[in-house]
Amino acid sequence: MKFGKTIETNAKELPEEWQPYLIQYKLLKKSIKKIVQELDNTFKSLNIVPPTYPDDAASAENDGPDDARASTDSDPPEDANTSSPAIKDAAPAEAGMPEEIAYNIEKDSDGLVHPVITVKIRRPASHQQQVVELPDVAGLPANASIVLQSAQPESSSEKSVDTDAAEPVIPRLVDSAGRKIASADQPGSADNITIETTAHPETEETQVTLRLEADQMFFDQLVEYIERTRQFEQKYTAAYNSNVNHLGTELATVTSPYKQDYQVWREIFRLYMDAEVWNRAQGDARPATSARQGQERFGKFAKHIESIGLAQKLRNPMSARLLMSFYKLNLELTHMKLLQEMNEEATRKIIKKHDKRTHLIAKTQFPRLITIDTTTLTQALIHVIYADLVGIVPQIDDYLCPMCLNIAWRPLRLECNHVFCSRCIVKASKRQMFNCPVCRSKGAVYRAGVSNIDQALLNFLKLYFPKEIKEKQRDTQRDISEEETQALALAHGKTCIIM
Repeated sequence: MKFGKTIETNAKELPEEWQPYLIQYKLLKKSIKKIVQELDNTFKSLNIVPPTYPDDAASAENDGPDDARASTDSDPPEDANTSSPAIKDAAPAEAGMPEEIAYNIEKDSDGLVHPVITVKIRRPASHQQQVVELPDVAGLPANASIVLQSAQPESSSEKSVDTDAAEPVIPRLVDSAGRKIASADQPGSADNITIETTAHPETEETQVTLRLEADQMFFDQLVEYIERTRQFEQKYTAAYNSNVNHLGTELATVTSPYKQDYQVWREIFRLYMDAEVWNRAQGDARPATSARQGQERFGKFAKHIESIGLAQKLRNPMSARLLMSFYKLNLELTHMKLLQEMNEEATRKIIKKHDKRTHLIAKTQFPRLITIDTTTLTQALIHVIYADLVGIVPQIDDYLCPMCLNIAWRPLRLECNHVFCSRCIVKASKRQMFNCPVCRSKGAVYRAGVSNIDQALLNFLKLYFPKEIKEKQRDTQRDISEEETQALALAHGKTCIIM
C-alpha cells in the first residue's frame, strides 16, 4: 500500500479533531515536484552540467510501507556533489563543469530552516564578457542576466605573472536591455542568488549560491506541520494531566480499604500491570511500546476483565464510571502514540523522497535540526497513569519478604533498611546467617531485635492486606508447629511424620 494511502487509513482511527495535526504528506509530495522543476530551470539557465550517477528517479515513486525496492536503488553518497538527474541530457556541450555542488540546511534563531545550494564552477579563461540568463527568481526583474567580465592577464613585457595569484571579478546583474541592476556583493542584490567569480590567467572559478523558493517553501511547510503538532501535544498534555488528577481524586474515595469495591479495584490494577500494556520502567532496555502493541495489549486486558466479570462486581455506580474513564485515558494514549508515530514516519519518508527526486541530501541534516520525539511525551503520560492512578491501590508484590516471597508480616527493618518478615529473620539467626541476605551488611541480622519491627508498616499491612496476613499467620503457625514436633521427636530419638 502506498504510504499516502496508509496515512489516510490510519487517520480514520484518530478523533476527528486530531486529524489536522497529521503531517500533510501528499501536499509535501506536490512541493517536491516544484523543487525539481525550479532546480532544473535554474541549472539550465546557469549553463551548468550536473554530475552523473545512477538515476533512481523511477524508484523514487515507491513509497510503500517497507520501500520494497529501496535496497536496489542506488542512492547518491551523502557527501557527493548533488543535482537533479532530470537535467543531465539538457545541458549544452559548452556548459561549465561544476567541481562541487554542496547542499546545506541552516537554522536561524527563530527555529526556521533555510536550504542553500552552493555550486563551484571552473571554466577556461575568456577575455570576453560572458552573459548568463537567470531564471525567474523572486527579487529580480524579468529576463535578468549575469555579466561575468574576465580579468585581463598582464603582458610579460610589463610585469611577470604570478600564476598563483587570483584577481576577483565582480559580476553585474543586468536586465534584458543591458541596464545594470545590482552587483552581486552590493546592497539590493537578490537574497536567493549570489555569484562570486575569481579569475586566474588560465581559468575562471565561479561560486554560485542558490536559495530555491520551492525548496524553502517545502521546508517551511514541513516545519510548520511539526511545530503545530508540538503545540497541540503541549496543550493536550496539560488537559491529560488535569483529567488524571481529577480521576485520581475520585478513585481515592472508592478504593479506600474501608470501601466494598477496594478488593475489586486492586485486582483490576494487578491485572493491568500484569498485562504490561505500556513499558513503564525507566532505563528499560526493551523497545518502547508502539501504538499498535499498546492497543492490542489493552484490548486483551479489557476482554479479560469482562470475561471474569470483575466490572460486574463493582457495587458503587461511581466505580463503574471511573473504570470507563480509565479505559478512555488508555485509548487517548494510544491515539497520541499513533499520531506521533505517523508524523515521524511521514517526515522520514518525505525527506527520503525529497533526496531521491532532487539529489539534494537532507536526510542527514534535517533530523539534527528538527526532531520529532515519539517517546518522551508518551512515557511521561504513561508514568502519570501508573503513579497517580494504578499506584493509588497498594499491591501485595510491593510488600513481599525477599526470603520467603510472601507478605512481610511483622515486618522487621534491618539497620541497612531492608525489610523481612520476623519469621525469616529468626530462621536466618538459627542458621547463623548474621549478614543481610540482600546487601550482605555485616551483622545486620545478628543485631536485629523486637525494636526493629516497623510498626507503621505493620499497621499499613493490617489495613490494606488483612486476607493475606491471615493466610501468612496460618502458614507461620503451621511452620512453628512442625519445628516443635520435629524437635520433640528428635529429643525422644524417633522420627515423627506430620500428616
